[in-house]
This record gives sequence, C-alpha cells and structure tokens, in this order.
Amino acid sequence: MKNLLKFAALGAVLVMGTTSCEEDANNTIDQVFDGVTNGAVLRTIAITSNELPLGSTDAVFSVEIEEQDNQGGALLESVDAYLTFADGSADEGDSSAATTEEVFIRNIPASEFSPGPFGLPRTTYTLTLTEMLAAVGLTPDAIFGGDTFTTRFALNLTDGRVFSVNNAGGIITGGFFASPFQYTTPVVCPVGEEEFLGPYQITNGVPGVLDFNVFEEGVIVEMYFPEGGTSVDRAFDYVYLPDAGVGQDPVDFAMQFICNTVVIPPGQNSGLQCSSGLTIGPSPNGDLGEYTTGDDSVFIIRFTDNEGSDCGEGPRDVFATLTKQ
Repeated sequence: MKNLLKFAALGAVLVMGTTSCEEDANNTIDQVFDGVTNGAVLRTIAITSNELPLGSTDAVFSVEIEEQDNQGGALLESVDAYLTFADGSADEGDSSAATTEEVFIRNIPASEFSPGPFGLPRTTYTLTLTEMLAAVGLTPDAIFGGDTFTTRFALNLTDGRVFSVNNAGGIITGGFFASPFQYTTPVVCPVGEEEFLGPYQITNGVPGVLDFNVFEEGVIVEMYFPEGGTSVDRAFDYVYLPDAGVGQDPVDFAMQFICNTVVIPPGQNSGLQCSSGLTIGPSPNGDLGEYTTGDDSVFIIRFTDNEGSDCGEGPRDVFATLTKQ
C-alpha cells in the first residue's frame, strides 16, 4: 500500500510521453522541413552485414547509404569514415577492456556515389574485419564476443558544412530519415536463426523501482527478431510495472545473445516518465545475463531498472528468468 500511494503521488507528474495529434504533427513537420531546408542527411537504405562472427575469415560491415540535401544531392562533396573499437569482454582476448581512440579510415568522394531510384546519390560502404583490426592495431586473438567496432560517418558539403552524430537532431538520427550517421558492429558467437524465438514465461528475480515487478509475474511473452537486428538480436513486448496500475501501452525489451552472455542495450524506453523517463539498461554492477550455447530452453537477463534515476528514485539492479514454453 505504501508503494502504491507513493507511485500515485508521483503520478501527478508522471506522463506517458503523449501530446495532442495536432501539436505532435506540427512539431514533426517543422523539424522535418527544417532539417531538409537547412541541413543534409545520410539515410540508411540497407544494412547488408553488421556482425562479426568469431572465427570467420570473411566477416564484414556493409551498408548502403543515400545522401539527401535541399539541392537534390548537389551539395555532396564527400563522406569521411571513422572507426572506434570497444572491448566488452574484459576477461577474454588481449585488449584489456580498452576503447581505442577514433581513427580515420578513408574519404569517400562524391564520384563514388551513383544516382538511386529517386535521383539522389547512393553508395555502398564495406569494411572487412581484417581492415578493422589493422586500423585499430589489434590482432584476431585480441577480440571476443561482446566487443564492438563503431563506424561513424561525417558528411561534407560543398559549402563547407559538416554533419554527423554530434550535430544531427533526433528526428534525423532516429526518426523519419533513418540517418544515424554511425553503426555499431558486434563481435559475436553465432546463434541459430531458430533459437530464442517463440513463447517464454518470465519469472521475476527481484523487484524494480518502487518495489514493483518490472514484468507481470508468470507472463508469457513472444520472443522475436527485431527489425534491422543482427542474428544475435532478440526482443519481446511487455507492459512495464504492470502492478502499478498506470495503464500504459506495451513496449519492447531488446537484448543480444553474445557468447553465453545476454547483453542489455542502454536507454530502452519503458513508456513511463516523470521528467527524463524511466529507462532500462545494462546491469549497474556490470553483471551480464547468461545462456548456454546450443540450449535455448532457459536464459537469465540482468539489467538496470530506472537507469537515469527518474521520479526521485534510484536505479535498481534487476534480474529475471525466461523459460521456453
């Protein structure tokens, strides 16, 4: 009862991120046209390959991109490609949890772009694992599952302006234009395309924020491949803090199955907020979930509930067990 009353009090300022249709539409249109008129984007057309299986000699990152500006592509001068390595497996390999400084890979001139179906310039950028390792000064035995390589693009225009992740708004990087300007490629142990799919029952381990269970106890969720994910990506839809009785809509819970560990990406939306938003992310003490290679009957997820300390509550270290039905 005490927690219910406390949550009810927070509910006075807790909102579910909605606005009126008219206000939302106007804001979106303003942002989209502002981006097209004053800036430029690199839109993701297709990601051909974005994972690096251990032991593979032909692993690559490959993406097709399209440049858009208010001159129909005429402002494109070139694109610079950069690479960063981050070690997500401190106990494996030789990189000692290091993160390399960003290194310049190459300049892609406008002459390497060709007109796409709508007349806008397109090109396919490919970088092999061998080239990645050479660029950051590592050998193949220095990487393991959980490590990542991040490719960042900087779009250079003929008028001298440069656009990348540091000066592109959310409507550009994650919204209408699908223009993130950077792509993170994980080192993975292959997971079968039929594994970790279908119905799973959730058993809560410890409660989340305000002592509410993050998931409905015993609920059965449907595991699926998220759109645009790699072979190790999975997700399921769920209602966050169902016992709080707020009545919010379901959201997705994303994860990656990497070499017997389950990795939870940061900044996952819960559908509830007081100010900054209650989000889901990696476990605060660095612990990872776990599974057994070749056995998708059961796995454990470990994560942070309320990683940003919204609603005056601190983060919670949470785990849950999912059992295949």
